[in-house]
Order: sequence, then C-alpha cells, then structure tokens
Amino acid sequence: MSIQNISSAPDYINRFIHTNREDLENIYDEGLNNFQSGCLGFQCSQETNKMDVQFMGDDAMCEILQKDSWFQLKDNIPEDKKLFFVMDQDKNNIFLIYI
Repeated sequence: MSIQNISSAPDYINRFIHTNREDLENIYDEGLNNFQSGCLGFQCSQETNKMDVQFMGDDAMCEILQKDSWFQLKDNIPEDKKLFFVMDQDKNNIFLIYI
C-alpha cells in the first residue's frame, strides 16, 4: 500500500469530497469534539460503489498505522486544516487530503 497526494487521488474520490464537503466537515468536527484528536477516515471502492466515512480517533488510527507514525502524521497537520485519510481499496492506496 502506498501513500499518495491529493493530485493523484481518483476523480470519484475528489468529486465525493467536493460534493459532500460541508457534511464531511460536520462529521469531522463532531468526532473531534468526542475524541479530542484524530482524522476523518474513508474506506472506498469505485468498483463496488462504496464510500464509508467515519471519524477515527487516536486508538483507531493506531490500529492502521504504527503509533509513532500516526502521532508524527497528526503533529504535522497544519493548524487550520482537517486531515482526510482515504483508503482506496481498488488501487490499494492511501491518500492524505488536507481540507
């Protein structure tokens, strides 16, 4: 699995985020209020028309990434940005998108 930047994210992911941005930001903000830190996680597949979205706190992210890697990534999120951690199951890629 490789980590890609937003410019290489598939069109269906970009369209979903731009079309649902307000709702996604609301989910993010609610999750942040409940967990104090984390990011919005996406499990998606264009082939199966799947786009699962949930806020992932530190514990959930540490199940996906090594603890040190997650905290380093989290510490580098720009102060005025939200991190969307998008896992594309079709391409077996992860996209880090800052909104």
